[in-house]
Amino acid sequence: MTRFTRIACLTIALLPLPALAEVQLTLGACVNVQAVQGSEQTASSGQRLTLADGTQQLVVECTTEVGREEIRETSDAFVIRFSAEDAELKLSAPAINTRNEMKSFNQQGNWQLIDGRGRAVAATADVLEKEGFQLVRDYPQELGAYNRSGAVAAVAVQAQNAGAELQMNPEGLLLDPQANVDQEMVSRMLRYWYLKADEQTREEWDSWVDSSNR
Repeated sequence: MTRFTRIACLTIALLPLPALAEVQLTLGACVNVQAVQGSEQTASSGQRLTLADGTQQLVVECTTEVGREEIRETSDAFVIRFSAEDAELKLSAPAINTRNEMKSFNQQGNWQLIDGRGRAVAATADVLEKEGFQLVRDYPQELGAYNRSGAVAAVAVQAQNAGAELQMNPEGLLLDPQANVDQEMVSRMLRYWYLKADEQTREEWDSWVDSSNR
């Protein structure tokens, strides 16, 4: 190898490599991730996730000690959706020291997503409702049903049914009303929105169902 070749090789080796476009997400105190982009993936407070650029959807919880007894409690599971490219972000929850603060957090879902300069990044958060008592939750399956419901933090999904492709719009309605709809999916959507409704809306719904069965 000539002296010129050695110098050229050394120069190339010292050149900075182009950075890959990706999102680095650091988890703040109490934050735990249970699923990422529809797949089971766990991460705990202080850890960092590397995500591809684009729309992100995570299932997250906050586990912390509350009350004078310092009993560990975990918040509701939340679906968080945001979009980012080539960024360093941090996801945090507000300080939670009492059961009332935990209750308030579950109601408000006031998660905080900031970039490397401390600027807020737009994100949508929504409770991932669970049905009844569950010892173990299947978050990917629940997230799939959530996305099919067209809820506020859902991402677009496609499903095959009898050879026809179904597409959900932002309101959760099927674009092909003539297609044979998966009744299990319909059931999950109905349960989801019923749990989301206030008392007056539930009464109106119950009244409509009763009148329809007469």
